[in-house]
Formats: sequence, C-alpha cells, structure tokens
Amino acid sequence: MQPVIEARNIVKRYLGRSRSADVLALNDVSIEVNPGDTLGIVGESGSGKSTLSRILVGVESRTGGAVFHNGEEVSSRADWSALRRDVQYIFQDPYMSLAPHLTVGESIVDGLEIRGLGTPAERRTRVAQSLELVGLRSKDANLYPSSFSGGQRQRVCIARALILDPKVMICDEIVSGLDVSVQAQILNLLVELHEREDLGIVFVSHDLRVVKYLCRRLMVMSGGKVVEANDTESVFRSPQDDYTRHLIDCVPKGVEE
Repeated sequence: MQPVIEARNIVKRYLGRSRSADVLALNDVSIEVNPGDTLGIVGESGSGKSTLSRILVGVESRTGGAVFHNGEEVSSRADWSALRRDVQYIFQDPYMSLAPHLTVGESIVDGLEIRGLGTPAERRTRVAQSLELVGLRSKDANLYPSSFSGGQRQRVCIARALILDPKVMICDEIVSGLDVSVQAQILNLLVELHEREDLGIVFVSHDLRVVKYLCRRLMVMSGGKVVEANDTESVFRSPQDDYTRHLIDCVPKGVEE
C-alpha cells in the first residue's frame, strides 16, 4: 500500500546563540501514514511530537530528511499545495484557529476559494454538508465563532478540514483543552468519520487513554526520537521501552486493560 504521507530521517534543530545552545528537537525520525490509517503519536511535552506533525504539512521547516506525498518527494510550493489538499492539519486551540471577524462559513469555504474549486453555489452546498457531517447545522455557517463553545469550534475546525475531502487529518492535541464530556464527543466524531469516510487520522497527544481508544497504531516519542512503534494493543500489552512503561504506568488503573 502506498503511504499518503511519509517522512524519512527527519531532523529539526533550533539554533541557539552558540552551537552548544542548539536544541535538537527531532533526531532521525521516520513515519508513514497509509490510507485509512489511525496512528497515535504520544510523548510528554518537549518530546517532538507536535514539531513532527507540523513538519509533515510544511507548517514548520526541517533541518534534514525528506517528506513524501504519494511516493514522491515534496520539494516545490506546488508539491506542498497538493499535499495539503490530501493532508489537513487541525491545531490545538479552537479559539485561536478561527478568525473572529469571519463567519464560520467564510472560514470553512476558504480552502475551496484559494484553490478555485467549485462555483459559489457549489461551495455553499459543500459548506453546509461539512457542517452537517460534524453534527452542526447548515445555518450555523452564518454565525461568528463567538457564538460557539470550545467543542463546537473544534467541530467547525474539523468541518473546515473535511471540505477538501482529505485522505488524512492530523489532529494536534485537539481535545486537550476541552472538558471530559466534550472530549468524548469529539473523539466519537473522529471514530465515526474514520469509519464512514475511511479517513486516515494522525492523533498527537500526551494522553494514552485517548490514543488507545482512537488509534490502531502507536508511536512513542521521547527527546526527539521514536522509542517505540507498534500496533496499539501490543504496546499496551507488552511495552518494550522503559519510557513507554512509564507512560503506561501513569494511565489510571483499568484504562490500559
């Protein structure tokens, strides 16, 4: 199976005032995401997981390594544009992700307008369909972000990603700022989208409970490196790395069973 997106031997170094002050955020990290895949990337703060996810869509530059889209190396602006249609990124903070002066419909339709896709009528239809797909009303397109709760705003962000019919959606800690009941609603929505649309999901999180519920595969990061990667059940049942064991030991009793 051809991966939708793949990164090989990624290195990310943040330069300090001197060589000794440089920070190696990612050190020879490789990842691939296939159609319909569900991959969790976990690790504590500073492990490099969010940096990696941003590099996958070109939001952040890399110091070394390469990114591939459908088997071809991504190098030009046109390459990145094609990748971002297939691979959509959702940021952590739904309050910062939506422009307050735009209606949510205007925010959602932006991806279609930038690429010149569809007529105005077709775009309005696509916006309505995307909102309904995430459990909101088509008429919500006329409202501003201030009319919505945090969980509803995150649904709007998901609708904005879905409007381009992506093959993979990268979710960077998208439920970490929500209360538990709203977290469950968003996670159930992602499961439904994965099953109904065969949508691939990369879920970046520090919470193993969430990843175990959602993801078939699991990649554990620490200090900018991948310390363990396997199917999720195998990692929970028989972790091979001490750091992974530490993370699992921190999960409340009963969740990992």
